[in-house]
Amino acid sequence: MSLRENTPLRNDEGGTNVAKKKRNKLNPFIRILICIILVYGFFHSLAILSLSFFGETTLGVLDSYDSRRDDANAGQNQSRTITKTYHFSVDGKEYRGRAMYSSDEAWQSLGEGETRTEAIRYLGILPYISKPAMLTDIDTIGPFGLIHYIIYLPGCIFLFLLVNGWLGKKKKAARKAATIERNITRRDAAMFCENCGAKLKDGAVFCANCGRKVQKTKSDICVSCGAKIPEDAAFCINCGAKAQSPPTSAPASSEVYNMQQPNLGGFSARYNAPEILAAAEKNRKSSIGCMWVLVFAPLIGFPLAGLLMEDFPLGEAVIIGVGVALVMLIVNLLGLRSAKKPMWEGVVVNKYRKERSEHNRTEGETDTYSTYMEYTTVIRTDAGKKKTIVEKDSGRDMHDYLAVGDRVRYHPVFGTYEKYDKSKDRIIYCNVCRMLNPIANDRCKRCNNLLFK
Repeated sequence: MSLRENTPLRNDEGGTNVAKKKRNKLNPFIRILICIILVYGFFHSLAILSLSFFGETTLGVLDSYDSRRDDANAGQNQSRTITKTYHFSVDGKEYRGRAMYSSDEAWQSLGEGETRTEAIRYLGILPYISKPAMLTDIDTIGPFGLIHYIIYLPGCIFLFLLVNGWLGKKKKAARKAATIERNITRRDAAMFCENCGAKLKDGAVFCANCGRKVQKTKSDICVSCGAKIPEDAAFCINCGAKAQSPPTSAPASSEVYNMQQPNLGGFSARYNAPEILAAAEKNRKSSIGCMWVLVFAPLIGFPLAGLLMEDFPLGEAVIIGVGVALVMLIVNLLGLRSAKKPMWEGVVVNKYRKERSEHNRTEGETDTYSTYMEYTTVIRTDAGKKKTIVEKDSGRDMHDYLAVGDRVRYHPVFGTYEKYDKSKDRIIYCNVCRMLNPIANDRCKRCNNLLFK
């Protein structure tokens, strides 16, 4: 028998997945080239906008000038690439620059020793950043040109993150949930209880968390790599693992289920269930989508307002729009970062409320104020840190739900709290959508996700 016949063959599905990965992988050289172009485009747009709004103008000297007609069929002053080198002085120090752009100008080239003067715009705090004034003049660029450069900045950032694989990555949790939805029996699905999501021990007959009966059934799928195992085969032909019968949770009768209620004393293991992990991934993607909406809205809205409203200067509108967009970007990035932090546990040590006032509006020369109640719940974590939950008026859900002495766990991916002892409660909050549910429910009546019981 030849060596080729003894070598285990990869199944079609595994080979296809590997081939897809190879095809989807971007060539490193092309990736670096794309990143260089995006970085250059970002700083070019940033330089144009900075010079347009904050630059100073001086008279410079052209050292060289070239006007190349790119389209031989075009007119004399059309489809040209202009190249200029120049120098200028600021506070007695000389600076040099170079510009290349498309235009319809067709000046005569400079001869040897010949120069020509031109207005140069530069940044006062960093004169090395400079451009010919005609390229940065707001009236010359026009409102649509400004909007183009403004949108170009977050666009370059988005493409840079996407090219480097920092956006659109699927977590293992999402892949596990997708596998279960496709009804493929894999190791990650087989080793978790179908009812509560808790991990099953090898050879378990009942789930230690919720009491659901576990039934062993024969499977033709490898529990190690997921490849299909031929009938009567003792080992997987893909990875060599021994063929086993993975445990899968079998539906229990209504009588057994009613006798074995979910455990209400202790933290739930359902936060690790595949569908909860998939909900967390969906929540993360929704947050990223909202972030980009909040960033692009002021970038486009304020300049449009400056164009349509006579009493709102365009320059001021653009500056305000960029400022608001940056604030939104920073706030949302901090929120996404906090969602990646690990869970923490602690004990409620104090609760109090305080009446506060807020400024509403000014009517003539009189300021109007209104009062509201602020409810604060103080939690001391196991690491000794102080955490507070601040709520306002009727939205004091956690203030009413938690009592001093209660032990709680914080789930950063959802920004919600879970109580340790729920045995005396009549309600339970959904940690995915924060909906109030009766304690008898096993799933949320709004989002249908598992309740943390």
